[in-house]
Amino acid sequence: KEKLINNAITALLSQEGDIAASNAELESQFQAVRRLVASKAGFLAFTQLPKFRERLGVKVVKALKRNNDGVTHAAIDMLCALMCVSIRF
Repeated sequence: KEKLINNAITALLSQEGDIAASNAELESQFQAVRRLVASKAGFLAFTQLPKFRERLGVKVVKALKRNNDGVTHAAIDMLCALMCVSIRF
């Protein structure tokens, strides 16, 4: 289970939110990451996978620069999910 979650997170973060991605696609990527990090294995990936935090930070900054309400909400919602550690354990 952990390996699948790690692979899914890695695949989502490899798409850095470049200009080619539509707003709906980027919003969906953030929602998927949110769901993945809500599990114990997903949160551990956040703390253990190399460059996870850096890639996620770059993705969030690029998303916020788009100035789209849906993308901004999804990005902030995903960040909030990372702050709720007590739910996972």
